[in-house]
Amino acid sequence: MCARKILSGLILCLCCKMSLAAVTVGSCRPDRHSYSTISAAIAEAQAGGVVDVCPGTYAEQLEIDKPLTLRGIDGTPVIVGPATGLNQLPAGSGFYPQVFVNNAGDEVRLLNLSIDGSNALFNVDGEVGGLDLFCPEGAVSNFVGVYIVDTPGTLENINVSNHFGDSFPGGFGEPQLIPNCGSGIVFHGTGRSIVRNSTVSDVGLYGIFSDGDLMADRNTVSGGNGPCGIGIEIGTGNTLCNAGTAAAIGNIINNTITGTVAFENTIGIQGGDLVKDNNVQGSIYGISGAGNVMKNTLQNNAISISGITRVFDNQVSSAPTYFDPACSGFCNPVPTVGVDFACSDSDHVMKNGIQGVGIGFANLPKGDAVPKKNTFNSVQTVSTSCQ
Repeated sequence: MCARKILSGLILCLCCKMSLAAVTVGSCRPDRHSYSTISAAIAEAQAGGVVDVCPGTYAEQLEIDKPLTLRGIDGTPVIVGPATGLNQLPAGSGFYPQVFVNNAGDEVRLLNLSIDGSNALFNVDGEVGGLDLFCPEGAVSNFVGVYIVDTPGTLENINVSNHFGDSFPGGFGEPQLIPNCGSGIVFHGTGRSIVRNSTVSDVGLYGIFSDGDLMADRNTVSGGNGPCGIGIEIGTGNTLCNAGTAAAIGNIINNTITGTVAFENTIGIQGGDLVKDNNVQGSIYGISGAGNVMKNTLQNNAISISGITRVFDNQVSSAPTYFDPACSGFCNPVPTVGVDFACSDSDHVMKNGIQGVGIGFANLPKGDAVPKKNTFNSVQTVSTSCQ
């Protein structure tokens, strides 16, 4: 009797393991049954299971509604838009994602994948066309590489690129008027999410965005190919350049972020409780609205640090002036700024090195002295005060 019970238990365990065995896409593992599309494999995978994807190019729009791991094996598979066009998901949301994760019930993990938005097509009310058709008129404003809703997610070794479309240009010498339709990775209502060792490039509005608790670690983000482009943000988001509220939750650590000063209101990092050991360069605002900003290197930003009261051991360098892209018509260059206090508390700003900028500390509270234990090198004006 005992032998029968033990045998039955072993069979049950074996069946459980087989039910969660990896489902394979492509031909790199000839010893396994495989699927030709990722979508078909996702449909067959058990909740909590694994979908292994062989190298190749997959023209699909992926939908994931259960917890699983989707991972590239033996190389990096590339996901591109389908010839039939990306659909709006969920319906009525305004989002056209290449990978859409919605209310999966538990964590979804995306590993070792490339999501490329080049030449993507969109199905808008039955009409199929590209961003050059739908972006300027506003029919598509949220083209996203990975869009995760109400689901904790982990993304590691992900390459997201080419989510950008033209915007309405302004008049002669004026800035562009609307954001530019594309973002890399967006989390909404997800709680705790992680993006690690990943690359986001050539995007329009957001590189990585979350309105929940985000851990962004060792990523490279570049782009900002339009007004209001933001490298990494934890906050409420913005619409048509109306900035939302930065959130002091989550950690943004050891990332490299490259923006542009060619468009108005670009930001390297916005929000986060701990923003540490990042390299942020080339934006109008380098780091804004975070809780604790420590040991970051900021280069060639117009206003390197702003909206923050705890600023320790950062290295800031820039040219002394820049041309404000929000200026209408002919404008003179304006001073760059190391730290903008915006007339708020200056007690917790220490051990920062400020080099080359036009104004080292701007808008100190009236009557406040320059905080001690900061150094200034080749700075035109050490500080300005609020009136």
